[in-house]
Amino acid sequence: MAAERDRFHYYCAEGTLVEKALVSHIQRHRLLQGVSRLGLAVSGGADSLALFHLLLPLCRDSGIIPTVLHLNHGLRKESDEEERFVRSLAVDAKVPFHCHRAQLSSHNQDGNSLEMAARAARLGFFRQCVSMAALDAVATGHQADDVAETFLLRMARGAGAGGLAGLRPVSKTRDLTLIRPLLAIAGTALRDWLRSRGLSWCEDASNHDETIPRNYVRNTLLPHLEQTWAPSLRARLCQSAETLREDDKLLDAWASQQLASMLSDHAQKYDTPLLVASLLRQPVALQRRILRQWLFLNSHAEATGFDDIQALLTHCHESGSWQHALPGSVLAVCRDGTLTVAPKRENPSLPPVPLPIPSRMPIRWGNIAITAVLDHGIVRQLNGFGVYPAVCSLSAAALEGHMLIVRARRPGDRIAPIGLRGTKKIQDLFVDEKVPEHLRDSIPLFVCEGEVVWVPGYRVARRFSVPSSNASCVRVTLQTAT
Repeated sequence: MAAERDRFHYYCAEGTLVEKALVSHIQRHRLLQGVSRLGLAVSGGADSLALFHLLLPLCRDSGIIPTVLHLNHGLRKESDEEERFVRSLAVDAKVPFHCHRAQLSSHNQDGNSLEMAARAARLGFFRQCVSMAALDAVATGHQADDVAETFLLRMARGAGAGGLAGLRPVSKTRDLTLIRPLLAIAGTALRDWLRSRGLSWCEDASNHDETIPRNYVRNTLLPHLEQTWAPSLRARLCQSAETLREDDKLLDAWASQQLASMLSDHAQKYDTPLLVASLLRQPVALQRRILRQWLFLNSHAEATGFDDIQALLTHCHESGSWQHALPGSVLAVCRDGTLTVAPKRENPSLPPVPLPIPSRMPIRWGNIAITAVLDHGIVRQLNGFGVYPAVCSLSAAALEGHMLIVRARRPGDRIAPIGLRGTKKIQDLFVDEKVPEHLRDSIPLFVCEGEVVWVPGYRVARRFSVPSSNASCVRVTLQTAT
């Protein structure tokens, strides 16, 4: 009986027990703690539809304001119909609805799979919604079968405990918190629950395309293994993932403590230098985790795969200065025993781009997503040069009829900052704040009619400051893009 009760925590296969399993999972992992505004990611498929119908009453009972988020990938003829279906759900439930159409292609130029490109587009959309709608978290429809599938897929890639642990109930980055309320419930149980209530959903025909590895695992490999070998394989894989999650959590906490002790003096700014000698004194298992956490801290998640971490660790044993190319057009650079991340030199500065006011969608400048919306009042978020998110408010009256340009620094650039007399060279700002030379071209300047209006991490120019707390403003927000 105890074993069955424990299994209920990570794999509920009965449609009649779905609501109980949901509440148990939410309470166990405190998924809604501190959440007052929640985004519900609804694609129109069965899992996300169950998420919508299960979470909506819980949100209302708890005083949480829900918002439906839908990304139209635009890849199939049914995409627009699915968007209308989800929109009608939100309208009928009187819930705010945010939608965006992604610009995806079945032929990606960056070499990533279509699945990875779609995931990146979703995360970018979620980040935009979090910023625009002040959401505390976004709930997704990942369920227990996704955990089992991910376990097998990552095992085939040679993943360690962190990778095999797979999907977490909560995932946090600097600008996005994802929660997964359905992670302990099987897909068949969710469909049974929907059918018992007469609720229909959209079927995605691409889920049957077995050239996609996840679809092959879901539709062929797992059923075959369950029929010929282990009938309860999905539940067992979820059990293993749950165990590994707990092990991984403990090791990550240990690695985090060690990482904090080996960061150099400017650990909260710029590229967070890491002391290599301190790293190499740790056990190998912690070395990998420390490097992985360090790369996440520097917003280089694309470089945290096993092969990239192992190659970087191998270089760390070299004496003298060295550099190593990482995914994402950056270099790991070691000088004087200190490891930093720098942009590749073949593209030292980015071309200027105009920032529409208001901007319906974020513009991209390098790895930064930038939005400008009309607002009122004075907003400041100064975390330091090159640290995001960053937010400021500019005078709407001063900007009216003018173009706001985002560009890299140029020789002779100056700013007339509010609170100071005269002007200050941008070069002197960077020197005074000890901004590493290799990062200075990656810090955007906001320019209007040739005048520097704002440097993120610093004050705005006097002429473009908002005069009062109720005056019209343009609120500019910068986020690290996916």
